[in-house]
Amino acid sequence: MRKSPVDRRSHARFTASFEVEGASQPGGSIARMVASDLSLGGLHCSSAADFPEMTRLAVRLLLPADGASRPVAEPLDLEAVVVRRKKLQSSAGSPRVELALFFTSMSDLQRERLAKFLAHS
Repeated sequence: MRKSPVDRRSHARFTASFEVEGASQPGGSIARMVASDLSLGGLHCSSAADFPEMTRLAVRLLLPADGASRPVAEPLDLEAVVVRRKKLQSSAGSPRVELALFFTSMSDLQRERLAKFLAHS
C-alpha cells in the first residue's frame, strides 16, 4: 500500500500490475492499458491510447488469478473518467500516456469484488 501523510485521497492505493481495457464510447475501439496502482476510488495506468481529461471510459479490469479464491482471471466492468494525463518520454517504440482514472459509479457487488481483490493483494 502506498499512502503518504499529505495524500488527500479518500481510498488507500495498492500497487498492482495488471491489464485494463478501456473504451470511450460503446462499440468504440478498445485501448489496452497496464495498471500500476488501484484503489476503491480509481486507478493509475499507462496506455498507448491518449484520452483527454474528463473523458468517460467503460473500463474492464482484468483482475489476475491468485490461485485460491480466484483460480482464473476475472473481468470487472466499471465506469470511470480521466482526471489526469501525462505524456511519457519514449526512448523506443510508440509513445505512452499515464492516465489517472476515477471510478464514477459502482454497484455494491462491484465494490465488494474490488474490495475483496484489494484485501488479498
